[in-house]
Amino acid sequence: MKLINIINSYSEAGATPRFFLKADTALLRNNDAFYIPDSLGRIVAEPHIVLKVSRLAKCIGERFAPRCIDAVMGGVVFTAIDRLEELRRESLPWDEAVGYDHSSALSLESLGRDAMLEGATFLINDTEVAHIKLSDMRFTPDKIISHLSENMTLRIGDLIYLGSPQQFDIKAGDNLKLRIGNKTLLNFDVK
Repeated sequence: MKLINIINSYSEAGATPRFFLKADTALLRNNDAFYIPDSLGRIVAEPHIVLKVSRLAKCIGERFAPRCIDAVMGGVVFTAIDRLEELRRESLPWDEAVGYDHSSALSLESLGRDAMLEGATFLINDTEVAHIKLSDMRFTPDKIISHLSENMTLRIGDLIYLGSPQQFDIKAGDNLKLRIGNKTLLNFDVK
């Protein structure tokens, strides 16, 4: 299983979707608590709508892309932002700042593909801090799937984190929730 993270859905960088991959050990499941790693410095959280690939896809045109996704999940990605900036300055790979164990929360439950049209709401300590709307994305999910399938074979179970419009500093004691529509898919603590 691949974890594919789109990084320019809500920015003007690049003419096509840009992405990086994470190992499956980055998954944080079951609403388990996220433990802030001591050695990585400042950590930010980014809420995501996540697509789960439901069929093998290689060089899929945009009009066929909807056939490849039948489930939508909630996700939160944790980035060691100070480490990331350091790695960027040194032109080094980002893995240490973005791909560490449990750096990608994923909801246990999934919803049908059309649920993503409702957008997602991200709450920190029960205060709404972001609303993710597909209409704000530069690339449609179908464009993203098509582009990814031209670069690599998408397999059943691969997860596509669609990107986030904002980053939020987190601290031990915070509670994070992510809803799609009126369904709370993630509800976990930061320690």
